[in-house]
Amino acid sequence: MVIFHFVSIFQVTEISILPSSRNTPNLTILHLEGTLEIVQGIFSYKSINKLDVTKTHSAVSKFVKLQCEHELTSASGQKLLHYSSTQQFDVIITEACMGECLYGFIHKFGSPPVIAISSLATVPWMASALGAASNPSYMPYSLLEYSSRMNFKERLINFLVFTFASFSYNFNVISVQESIARKHFKEDLPSFNEIQKNISLYLTNTIQGLDFPRPLTPNVVPVGGMHLTSKTNPLPASLQKFLDEAKDGVILFCLGTWIRSDLLKEKVQVFLDAFSELSQRVLWKLDTERLPGQPPNVLVSKWLPQSDILAHPNVRLFITHCGRMSMIETVYRGVPVVGVPLFADQFSVLTILQSRGAAVGLDYPTLTKESILVAVREVLNNESYKINMKQLSKLVKDQPDDPLDRAVFWTEYVIRHKGAEHLRPASTDLYWHQYLLLDVLMVLTVGLLMVVMLTYLTVKRIYRILKSLAKAKTD
Repeated sequence: MVIFHFVSIFQVTEISILPSSRNTPNLTILHLEGTLEIVQGIFSYKSINKLDVTKTHSAVSKFVKLQCEHELTSASGQKLLHYSSTQQFDVIITEACMGECLYGFIHKFGSPPVIAISSLATVPWMASALGAASNPSYMPYSLLEYSSRMNFKERLINFLVFTFASFSYNFNVISVQESIARKHFKEDLPSFNEIQKNISLYLTNTIQGLDFPRPLTPNVVPVGGMHLTSKTNPLPASLQKFLDEAKDGVILFCLGTWIRSDLLKEKVQVFLDAFSELSQRVLWKLDTERLPGQPPNVLVSKWLPQSDILAHPNVRLFITHCGRMSMIETVYRGVPVVGVPLFADQFSVLTILQSRGAAVGLDYPTLTKESILVAVREVLNNESYKINMKQLSKLVKDQPDDPLDRAVFWTEYVIRHKGAEHLRPASTDLYWHQYLLLDVLMVLTVGLLMVVMLTYLTVKRIYRILKSLAKAKTD
């Protein structure tokens, strides 16, 4: 979601949809109150089909329209709008997906260097804007359950979906936010697409060895896992006791930040019925502390330190919605997965884990007690899932430097070099037909046709002359 950081030397201004109680002297937090409720009100996991790209993009368009209007009319949004345009920032760090509403502040504050960052993988519209174009022949779109090795049918569908999604995002997401922003900013704003094209750097939430390989330009830097370290924080005493005393192991269960118990409804009882037949303890993160009919081996909590729990040696399985941050955490800690994807890129995340033999998937709409038990017992009783995940964990950790240090270095690099224009490929200034060399191919094709035509006419002319001479000699 939307996170904006305005950074000047030793001072950071953060604008976010998430409340924070942090009390840091050099940090000013502007909370966009109420935006979180818009998120929860728009996205219904029951109504959005996992592969219905049109419906998904329609929901995203509806969401950003409401979100953008709310952000700019909120108390924090209005406060930021009334900041002096002479306010100096060394760099602006902005959300790369669905955060374009705040692009107007980039222009307002004199267009300092801008860094895009996202909790998602490399989103195609941002990659294309920065010259690291996506190729649908082997880069699956994030809403599809495809690996990088697609057959003809999958490549055809991937190409069509990728093309539709790119146009849809530009015209139904970026343009919608731009039109709303123009109503609230006093000064004239440049095109948001132009602002995006001039972003200095993209810190993408991908990891070499985990994500499907793709070439990246120098202004796109992978920093996936930068929130993780090998060290863990102490767990609350009650949680530590629950985990330590689980002689048959623990299953961690979490379907994401936005999932509430009222969204799950009848599925809650299905999960409880399945968990009651397991010898393992189950630790379930949900928006309540107690569920009706909760079996003794299940502990429900509103908040859990997910990464620290995954690091506990007794945790044997993670049942997850397959959000990208959850995937990175469970891979880093080496815990195999039963995936229950609900929306958007969660299906492609499950595909990544399944392709590495580290996960089993479940279909949320058709969940039954039996299907849950089959999936859970498959992962618990088949050692290959644990072995494969441990190997994947080694790959993720085998990096020449720490992702957080990398993110800090490149942020400071952009500041030092005033936007690091030299990292920007010339392809960002080309029209699409120039990038694809269609103009060159057209000239070559026309030239080839002209050569063929002239050759044909010359041969035809010579043939007629020779025929005429032969006839004259005969006569």
